Amino acid sequence: MTALSASRVLRRSGSQAVSMKLKSAPVAASTVIYGGSIVAINQSGYAVPASADPSLFVVGVAVATADNSTGAAAAILVDIERGVFSMNNSSSTSALTDNDIGRVCYAADDNTVARITAIGTLPPVGKCMGLDGSDVLVEVGLLSQSENVHDLLIVAGADLSSTGQYRFVSLNSSGAVVLAATAGMTALGVLLNAPASGAVAIVRRRGLVRMLAEEAITENVNIAVAVTTGRAKIAVTTKCDASGASATAALTGSFVMGTALEESSGAGDLFLVDVHPIGAVPGTLA
Repeated sequence: MTALSASRVLRRSGSQAVSMKLKSAPVAASTVIYGGSIVAINQSGYAVPASADPSLFVVGVAVATADNSTGAAAAILVDIERGVFSMNNSSSTSALTDNDIGRVCYAADDNTVARITAIGTLPPVGKCMGLDGSDVLVEVGLLSQSENVHDLLIVAGADLSSTGQYRFVSLNSSGAVVLAATAGMTALGVLLNAPASGAVAIVRRRGLVRMLAEEAITENVNIAVAVTTGRAKIAVTTKCDASGASATAALTGSFVMGTALEESSGAGDLFLVDVHPIGAVPGTLA
């Protein structure tokens, strides 16, 4: 199959909006997204047609054509729906069969899905829900490949294109994503892409992710947010005061955001983290 050059009839089997936060998305510069095509968010936070690009994050299908062929990024929005839709099947060994029902399938282009992918070559589209003749019924808009992973799509409230990716982020007073770099901020999760202000931020709330370290970190230690940089640091256990003797003093310590699964050699190193916020951990057994 080949990528679309015109709108296609959108064959639904039930549908719903992607989320309250993403019923539409800003379209990338010089881009046309045809009605009925699979829509993805690129690393810059803009909507593009799905393709064989593993960095893309599929979010749904285009309700109608969004022609931004002569516009700048975010000049227009594309309306998106999520649900079960009929897509073209791949051929040969990549074709889905009844044995693939319930499994994740992958985007070969903006209207074709495949049952397999070499590691890191195709982005996941959603679950195969059945076969309809030569087509595949796909639950498009899978937000992760695993039930143990939770990703969130929210508009960026600042330019995070150069400083933000692979760091902890938070929400500002307007409910938009910003770097978690101020004391007292509640971290939302780890930013997976590098959006400009107003583009879509992809935030890993829970699950495995590679992120930037603030310091040397050993395996299996609790990690927290490094203030000013948003990178991961070793969490400090909670005490009541410097001696731990006062039962009435304010608690001090880190809000634990997860566990290091790999070693970090130092500041700026990318290492594997299991994100699972659990709050403050006491210095002694409770």
